[in-house]
Amino acid sequence: MGARCVKGLIEFPRAGGRTTAGSGTGVRGLENRAPVRKAAHMSATSMRFEGSSVLVTGAASGMGRGIAVAFAREGASVVLGDVNVPGLNETRSLIDAIGGTSIVVETDVSDADAVAAMVHLAVDRFGGLDAAVNAAAIEGESVSIAELDDDLFDAIQRINVRGTYLCMKHEILAMRATGKGGAIVNFASTSSYRPQQHQTAYTASKHAVVGLTKSAAIDCAKHGIRINAIAPSAIDTPMLRNAMARRPGGSERDVIARLSLIGRFGSVDEIANATLFLCSAEASFTMGHVLAVDGGYLAR
Repeated sequence: MGARCVKGLIEFPRAGGRTTAGSGTGVRGLENRAPVRKAAHMSATSMRFEGSSVLVTGAASGMGRGIAVAFAREGASVVLGDVNVPGLNETRSLIDAIGGTSIVVETDVSDADAVAAMVHLAVDRFGGLDAAVNAAAIEGESVSIAELDDDLFDAIQRINVRGTYLCMKHEILAMRATGKGGAIVNFASTSSYRPQQHQTAYTASKHAVVGLTKSAAIDCAKHGIRINAIAPSAIDTPMLRNAMARRPGGSERDVIARLSLIGRFGSVDEIANATLFLCSAEASFTMGHVLAVDGGYLAR
């Protein structure tokens, strides 16, 4: 995940291995440099998403990476979006290792042209868009609101709120165009319901994600598009570890004591399991819902 704006050409694959380039900002379709690869064997344990096209932002690390790999393991062709290309390539390598299919798209989710091009690439390459997970997010605060840097506040809203809005907008347009519906999962937080100290901008952004999710779910139900959100608590990711290092009282023991009923952090796999459920036919009557995956934190 990250917040820098990356500028470049939009490269679209065409028949015969040719590419065409269009002007734009914030996205590069990198599959022309390293072709889509799919090994001969896939695990047949569970293939709920076989033949599906799925887009995951924030796929360079943490929860986004785990979700992308989980979709690929269950048969989906996955578009990996993030500004962190080395991280995306690591995620693609993990997908390669299980015989999955993925393409890397360098994308700043706060850039409207970049997001439109990323979604177009998913449709162009895989014939549509069946599900999308908007996991790209940043944080970075360590002070109270009175000391908060205005530029940091704006950056957090730009990625977490504007980015979610832009991704949903273009994902919905793509899903409506096929007439087949689809599923979208956004990333809220337990901070959407119970703020933590020194998280003014982040908390505001995650409240906004809940509002975007519920409002869009009402608008899109008639099109067969289900929109939900995940609200993770303390999940063991680089983002959590970085936040703990910046804040007083951020030791692992203290954080676990405050944010979990069961004495441990949550795992990326547990977030992936919940996300795939919301995108699956098993959740066909679930929409406008925010699913807390929080080790019981909000039950207190």
